[in-house]
Amino acid sequence: MAGGSRAPIVEFLNGEVGEYLRWCTPSVLPGAPRVEDVYGSDVSASLSIRGTLAENSGIFREAHERAARLYGADHTLFSVHGSTGSVYVVMRYLSLTYGTPLVVVARNAHISVLNACEDFGIRYRFIPVGYDPEYELFIPPTPDEVVETLRRYPEANAVLLSNPTYGGLSGRLRETVRAIREFDDEIPVIVDEAWGAHFMFSDRLPETAMEVGADVSIQSTHKQGGSLQQTGMIHWRDGRIDPEVMWEAYSGYTTTSPSYHLLASLDAARARLEERGREEVERVISLAGDLRSRLGEEVPGLGVLDPGEALERWGDRVGGVDLTKVQVALTGFGVTGFRLDLELQERMRVVPDTANYNSLLFVATFQLPGDAPERTARAVASLLSGRELEGEKRLLVPPIGVDPPRMEPYLLRRMPKRMVTQRVPLDAAVGMISAENVVPYPPGIPILMRGHRVGREHVEYLRAVRDSGGVLICRDPGLRELEVLRFP
Repeated sequence: MAGGSRAPIVEFLNGEVGEYLRWCTPSVLPGAPRVEDVYGSDVSASLSIRGTLAENSGIFREAHERAARLYGADHTLFSVHGSTGSVYVVMRYLSLTYGTPLVVVARNAHISVLNACEDFGIRYRFIPVGYDPEYELFIPPTPDEVVETLRRYPEANAVLLSNPTYGGLSGRLRETVRAIREFDDEIPVIVDEAWGAHFMFSDRLPETAMEVGADVSIQSTHKQGGSLQQTGMIHWRDGRIDPEVMWEAYSGYTTTSPSYHLLASLDAARARLEERGREEVERVISLAGDLRSRLGEEVPGLGVLDPGEALERWGDRVGGVDLTKVQVALTGFGVTGFRLDLELQERMRVVPDTANYNSLLFVATFQLPGDAPERTARAVASLLSGRELEGEKRLLVPPIGVDPPRMEPYLLRRMPKRMVTQRVPLDAAVGMISAENVVPYPPGIPILMRGHRVGREHVEYLRAVRDSGGVLICRDPGLRELEVLRFP
């Protein structure tokens, strides 16, 4: 940048991002209305003649109402904090409504759910889920597992399901909601539907939370709903949810200085999907199908998950599959997903959405060109050529038990760290109570949680992820030490 200091983020966005085939979020609708001059039109709530978000008035109220009608909700609110912020709003709602509630959550819940529970004094207990180590997919709980968890914890005030999963598997959601209603008709059903903002625009995709009668849906609209990164929507139905308390939860948490451009991108995505949503979503379904076919043909030995195979394999748990996602397994190759992801980005300018130890996830996004599947399959084939594996590959299975905590995480969070916690070498932590969360990212599902006993299986799994190139979110990303309680 001539004549001044460098602005590296600006340089990256202006000069490099466009070179990549991005099979990753955000999935931005090219045909949606655009703000013409971002810098010239940036504005705050001081310009209030057309309403404000803080009052949910004027153009903001109209945008929310239009979105609610489209998505089949009684109410919708826009979020500029992503689904993480939306989760915090909903957890704050539960705290305001019940005081210190207990929520049963699926074990594949995102770390934002547990963090919000800790921050708002909410107790949580887990619903068991399945796992496939080859494709590294969490499999949704069965309706019976959800109800059995409610029987185990009859004091539960709400159920939170993460549906669809990060890998695009939707549980038998309609049956699950019906089973919950039959067990206790007063319990609100909350669905972290971060990856399902596009479902309602194709009959080939799973049903949405609002369609099957859930009470709250939390969507990351930037994932597959067409808006800019960091944006989302909260949808809900009246009845079990008090709209005034939800508004209090929302207005007390969200920023008083929201980006109007991010809000505008939500409004624009809604407008585009309302007009041509089915056409846009069918296009990305087609792109994903093309990539799935090409990878299967051009890369012998590569595991490419077929949607029909997924329904057949996990039919007791899975009711639908996101056809815009392509999950591949590297079981037949001597390379990790972490390494292949790095090589695809550095050498081929191809960006998968997610890399794990033995798998990659590609998400067909709205902005991808028509030749993206061909170019991507060719890139993967080139990088895997000659790396076929002789013999059996060791797979990693995360410890995802559902035992209750030894100490309530929200209580531990409030204790003075210097008095009650200590940092110890990783191996020495076995048998002690963790004072921190340890989360492989992506997908952001915690393996070790505050208040839970540290097992040898946790240490071995997390060390394997670290040593193979995975990213860990914790106090010490190198995982040399772990923070634990001083007393057993």
